[in-house]
Amino acid sequence: MAALSAAQLIAAWEQGGGLSAAARGWLLLGLTDAPPGDPAMLPLGRRDVLLLRLRERLFGSRIDSVSACPACGAAVESSFGSAELLVAEATAEVPDALDYRATAQDVHVRFRLPGSEDLLALERCADLAEARSALLRRCVLSARIDGEDRDPLTLPADVQAGVAAAMAAADPQADVQLLMACPACAHAWSPTFDIAAFLWQELHAWVLRMLRDVDLLARHYHWAEADILAMTPRRRQAYLELCTS
Repeated sequence: MAALSAAQLIAAWEQGGGLSAAARGWLLLGLTDAPPGDPAMLPLGRRDVLLLRLRERLFGSRIDSVSACPACGAAVESSFGSAELLVAEATAEVPDALDYRATAQDVHVRFRLPGSEDLLALERCADLAEARSALLRRCVLSARIDGEDRDPLTLPADVQAGVAAAMAAADPQADVQLLMACPACAHAWSPTFDIAAFLWQELHAWVLRMLRDVDLLARHYHWAEADILAMTPRRRQAYLELCTS
């Protein structure tokens, strides 16, 4: 895939300024080398692998983050490589439909893994219960108990929980958790690492720095924004050093 230009990244940032978190993840996916097909239906774990690779291309493989300890509020720093976030099965081909079976009740449920389009739909739900129901409705392809077809929302609670667990087990990359320990109070916790949100924060910070550089060079040399952005990073930095020396 060709390298993304500064102008392309700024355009993506501008487009995503008023979007929701799920919509921004979808926007970032458009900057990746997603495989042929409908990217909206790409399982979230596969999406996150593509976003991790995009992050490596843009900002490198080392990830530095700061989290607030939920017990005492202290800032806890962590540093790790993006490869450490990859689950071994994440790049394997996932079938379009998977099966959940429970022999005790002769349960057979066929489902697909959630994708970006599902996340966008769930954002409209009023609460967690509504979101769970919506996910079942969207992702369950068929459901039978004792040979009879069932509506996904009429499945017993234990079957619904089993299907949800099967979805999670089939796409572990979609829920990557970090192991954190607070040096101040020794509290340990496991926050979920959301690569889409993290990458957007990094892109936002990068764009603000870039726009400040453009502003400085435009004021000093009276160049157009497009001309400044078209420069290589090395040449742009050289001009920045000259006009600030």
